Amino acid sequence: MSTENCSVCLSTTLNVDQVIGLRCGHVFCTECLMRCAEHDLESCPNCREPHLLDPVVLKARFEKYRGDYRSWRTGATKGSHGDVDSISKPMNNERHINEQKKATEAFRDYSIPHDRADIVESHYRMMRENQTVAFVQRMHKKYSFANGSYRSLMTIRQAFDKLESYVDSSDPDLGLPNLLHCLQTAQAARNARKPDWFILTGLLHDMGKIMFLWGNAEDGQRGTAEGPQWALGGDTWVVGCALPQGPERPGVVFPQFSKLNPDMHNPLYNTKNGMYEPNCGLDKLLFAYGHDEYMYHMLKANNTTLPEEALDMVRYHSAYPLHTARLYDHLLKPTDIPRIESILDFNTFDLYTKDEENVLNLDELWPYYQGLLDKYGLGGTLKW
Repeated sequence: MSTENCSVCLSTTLNVDQVIGLRCGHVFCTECLMRCAEHDLESCPNCREPHLLDPVVLKARFEKYRGDYRSWRTGATKGSHGDVDSISKPMNNERHINEQKKATEAFRDYSIPHDRADIVESHYRMMRENQTVAFVQRMHKKYSFANGSYRSLMTIRQAFDKLESYVDSSDPDLGLPNLLHCLQTAQAARNARKPDWFILTGLLHDMGKIMFLWGNAEDGQRGTAEGPQWALGGDTWVVGCALPQGPERPGVVFPQFSKLNPDMHNPLYNTKNGMYEPNCGLDKLLFAYGHDEYMYHMLKANNTTLPEEALDMVRYHSAYPLHTARLYDHLLKPTDIPRIESILDFNTFDLYTKDEENVLNLDELWPYYQGLLDKYGLGGTLKW
């Protein structure tokens, strides 16, 4: 299938797999960009906007980050947060699982200095500035599966191949591809002898970030390590009522940016209840849009037989103001509380397994997970 011309060599016979689209919108063939990388070019040959040139450059950045991270963990880096015990030894009386490699209180600690801190902070600022009721409604319409709609057809394994180089710009704990995190989560649940549907949920829970294939920078859906991803990942909150305020605390990150949201100047949305009735129930709430909501609807559209408990874990695992800060209990029904407790159980594996050094081999593990996909109706070509 032909696509746009490469702006360097002017080739008109390129296939989709032979091109790389930069976040500025210009398209080049892989070979030309690799040559640019060899000459240390770090900006678009057309408009000079800084960018990651190609998968080779991206992989090199990953390796550098891993080396820096190992140095930080051992206390060898000048100005490191602390000695190795303060990072790798779990504190007493804290939630902890076998695969956990650093102290519980060190996870989701956005104050720890690291080389992605500016990216993470910028992510949450843009998220608060842009995730409004109107935006969320537009994303629901764009990514709807109604009336048989879909954007692509592929298997779960093919989708994983697409996600191989995706790095979450909102995550202070992991700077490697999101695929690695999915495997770490699933394997930890497997080692803990969780039910097989729970294990499969661990594998699938972040796959909604594949939206970057159909998104753009304006909608916060670029898949580069440093691109705008404010509608792909990050902690979600309920839109249509007052955003998280007050000091930063468990479940509430960067609350100082909440005032930047346009809905906070709308009297229909800026009160405690906003556009909702008290105790209306979890299913009536509208959350900031991202991979969670997309993947929930994708699984439903493909008629998975995963239990509702698993679908809740997929849909709400990033909603920390809901399940950790408990900011929306006044909008919930009593029957919603056990659902939140299940989500918290899943998040133990989602959060505390992130480790730069625990690199797993997808090819070796895949036969087991293919069996689970087949069991729960997700083994073949699916609508995305």
